[in-house]
Amino acid sequence: MPIYAVTYRYADQPEVIAEHRPAHREYIASLLGEGGLIASGRTEGGETPSALLLFQAESAAEVENVLDPDPFWTLGLIEKREIVEWILSSGSLGLDSER
Repeated sequence: MPIYAVTYRYADQPEVIAEHRPAHREYIASLLGEGGLIASGRTEGGETPSALLLFQAESAAEVENVLDPDPFWTLGLIEKREIVEWILSSGSLGLDSER
């Protein structure tokens, strides 16, 4: 099954983000396993606060549908969300169905 990399670029609203972070993290954690989420976490050193999420899914549209209810998304706290297929060429994620 394809793997998709999702990049979140957060809005410059640190107080609002902090307020809603527990609900966001709970939602993201609920996607582990059956929701297709492989791993997620914030990134450091970029121009804006951001995060990277990896999913196994049939399509980018499927990932988009799964992420649409994320509280950060519904509240407008994600300025940009990019979903791209990621082709693993070296290494391993420990998945049963790796290419």
